[in-house]
Amino acid sequence: MNFQEQGIESGKNFPVNQVLKVDEVSRNGQKIEHQLLEQDLKQLQDKFLLLIERNPLPLIEWNTAFQVIQWNPAAEQLFGYSKSEVLGCQLPEIIVPESERVQVIKIMELLIEEKVGGNNLSKNLTKHRRVIICDWCHTPITNVDGKVISIVSTVQDITKVKSFESALRENEKTYQQILDAITDMVLVKGAKSRIIWANKAFRDYYGMNEEQLQNMIDAPFSEADHTLQYIKDDAYVFETGQTLEIPQEPVTRYDGEVRLFHTIKSAIRNELGQTIMTVGVARDISEHKQAQKEQAKLLAILEAAPDFISTADLTGRVLYFNKAARKILELGEKESLQERNLCQNHPKWANDIIQNQGLPESVRVGDWVGETALLKADGREIPISQLIIAHKSPDGKVEYFSTLARDISELKAAEETLVQKAEDLECALKELQSTQAHLLQSEKMSSIGQLVAGVAHEINNPTSFIYSNIQPANEYINDLLLLIELYQEHYPNPVKVIQEQIEAIDLEFLMADLPKLLSSMKMGAERIKQIVLSLRNFSRMDEAECKAVDIHLGIDSTLVILEHRLKAQHNRPAIEIIKEYGKLPLVECYAGQLNQVFMNILVNALDALEQRDAKRSIEQMQEAPSTIRICTQVSPHGKVVIRFVDNGVGIPENVLKRLFDPFFTTKPVGIGTGLGLSISYQIIVEKHKGKLTCLSIAEQGAEFQIEIPISLPLGD
Repeated sequence: MNFQEQGIESGKNFPVNQVLKVDEVSRNGQKIEHQLLEQDLKQLQDKFLLLIERNPLPLIEWNTAFQVIQWNPAAEQLFGYSKSEVLGCQLPEIIVPESERVQVIKIMELLIEEKVGGNNLSKNLTKHRRVIICDWCHTPITNVDGKVISIVSTVQDITKVKSFESALRENEKTYQQILDAITDMVLVKGAKSRIIWANKAFRDYYGMNEEQLQNMIDAPFSEADHTLQYIKDDAYVFETGQTLEIPQEPVTRYDGEVRLFHTIKSAIRNELGQTIMTVGVARDISEHKQAQKEQAKLLAILEAAPDFISTADLTGRVLYFNKAARKILELGEKESLQERNLCQNHPKWANDIIQNQGLPESVRVGDWVGETALLKADGREIPISQLIIAHKSPDGKVEYFSTLARDISELKAAEETLVQKAEDLECALKELQSTQAHLLQSEKMSSIGQLVAGVAHEINNPTSFIYSNIQPANEYINDLLLLIELYQEHYPNPVKVIQEQIEAIDLEFLMADLPKLLSSMKMGAERIKQIVLSLRNFSRMDEAECKAVDIHLGIDSTLVILEHRLKAQHNRPAIEIIKEYGKLPLVECYAGQLNQVFMNILVNALDALEQRDAKRSIEQMQEAPSTIRICTQVSPHGKVVIRFVDNGVGIPENVLKRLFDPFFTTKPVGIGTGLGLSISYQIIVEKHKGKLTCLSIAEQGAEFQIEIPISLPLGD
C-alpha cells in the first residue's frame, strides 16, 4: 500500500491504534490478492492439463534430468506405456533404442541449453519393442529468471510416411534402373528446358554424369541451332501439353559426331492436370537411315544392271523383277507381279533343270550356276547363264531365292562361229612384217629363233614327209594284205617252207596289227604337227598385222615353250605357275611382239628363281617353293592389265632404275644381251601405247605389270 496515497506523511504523529488499523487493512488486501492469483493459476493449470489430456497428439513433458513429468493418453496409446509406468522415469531409457540413446541424450542436453531448434526425427521403441519413426516438436518451459525448467514435446508417428517415402524412392530407383537398361535415350526436363534426369544411354552419349547434367539446358558442344530447336520443342510441349513427334533431329555426341534420332516428347502432369515436366524418348536412327540409303543405292544398282535379276519366295511366287528383267520378258514397269510364278519365265526343259538341279543344289551349298533359257512373250527362247542363290536365315532355313541371269545369245553365236572358223583362223596366220626393226628381230632370234626355226623346221619337214607318205603306205600295205588273202584263198595248202614262215612270223597277227601300227604312226605325226603349230602360234611369224587376239592363248603358248625350264630338275623341284586369269575381251595388238614380251619377262623371272634356288637346300625349296603368278584383269579405266609376280630375290633399287635401258644387263658376258627388257619396253610403250612397269623390293620378289588398251587408236 502506498502510504502517501493514504495521507500519511513521514515525521507526523498519529495514534497507534490508527496506525495498526491501517496495517491490518493492508494485510487483508494482500491476502485477498494472493487468493485471487492462486485461483487464476489453478484455472490455468487445469486448462493446461486439459489440453494435454485431450491433445490428439502424444504430448510428453520432461525435466532437466530427462525425467517424465507429464504423459498424456495419446502418448500412452502410441508407446504402450501408462502414465503411472513412466512418471519419474528417464525418457531415453524407456522409448529410445540403445543404439540411438547417446545421440538422443546429446540432443536433449542441447535443447535444455537452447542451442538447437525445436524439431528432430528419431527412432523410438514402443512397450512391445516395435521400432517406430517419430517427428518430435519441443517447446522449452522457463521460470521467471528465463531458465529452462522443463521441455514439452509433441510426438507424431511418421513411420508409415517414411515407409511410403522409402517405397517411392525404391520405385523411382527401379524405374530409373529400367530406363537405364534400355538403349533409347530418355530425358526429363523441367520448366525452361532445364534437365532434371537423364538415363544411362543419354549420359553415355553426352559423356556426362547426373550431377553434370543437372539443371543444364544442353551440352556446350551442341550446335547452337540444335539447342535452340530443342528449347522451342520443349516449350511447345510444356505450354500445350501436347505430345510432339520429331521423325528426325540431329544430336551432337560428346566426341563431336552428329547422329540422327527419332524423338517423341510428352508432358508429365500433376494431379491438377498441370504440366510440370516433359519427358523425351529418342532412338538413334543413323544406322537405319544409312541402311535405307544403302538399300536405295543397292536398288538403284539392281535397276541399272543390264542382267536379269529377280527374287521369289519358296513357292516360286515372284517378289521382284529389275528393269532389265521386265524388259527381257516384255513386262510393263507398273505391271503387277502378284500372280506371277518363276516357272512362267522359262521353257519346260529349263524349268526341269531348275527344279531338279538348280534349286536343290542352291539349298544344299548356297548357290547354283548353269545354262538355261528365258521365255519371251512371243514364245522365243533366250539362252542365259543363270545363277540361283538360296538366301537363308541364321538358323539355316531358306527364306527366299534370287536369280541372276545374263543373255548369252551373242556368246553362243560367237562360239558357233569360232568353232566353224577355227581351222580358217589357224590357216590365216601371217608372217611378221619384214620391215620389223633389226634389234627386235635379233632379240627375238636370241630368245626363240633357234627354237622355232630349228625345231619347227627340222621337225616339220620330216614330219610332213612321214605324214604325207603314211597314206600311200597304208594303201600299199592294204594291197599286199589283199594279195596275201588271195594267195591263201587260191593256194590254201602252201609248201612246207612257206607254212613254216607263216607260223614263224605269226602272219595272222601281223595282218591284224599292221593297220593299227600305221594308224598310231599317223596319230604321232599329227601330234608333232600340233606341237609345231603351238610354236608358230607363240611366235606368230606369219602374222604382222594388228588384230584382236586372246591374250591368255599367247601366255599359254609362251609357257609351252618354257615348259622344259619349269619342270623339276635334279637339283630343284618344279617351278609352280599360278594362273589368276580374269575375264578379258579380245585385245587388238601385235600378237607376236606381245608374246616376245611375255617370253622376256618370264625368262627373267625364271633366271631370278633359279639364281635364288641355287643357294637353297631341297628342304627350303619344298617349304617355300618358287612360284610365278600370272594375273590378268580389265582395269576400271578400260585397260587390260597383265601382271607377272615372282617370289625370287627381287631387284635392287640401283638396278631397277636402269632396268629398261638398252644394253643394260646384270647377267654374265655371253649370256644376256641387255636388249630383252629394252625391246619389251618399246613394244609396249611405243607400239601398243601402253605402260610397262616393274615393282620390286630386294629379297621380296619382283612384279612386272603390263597395261595396254583393249583397242589401239586409229592410225597406229
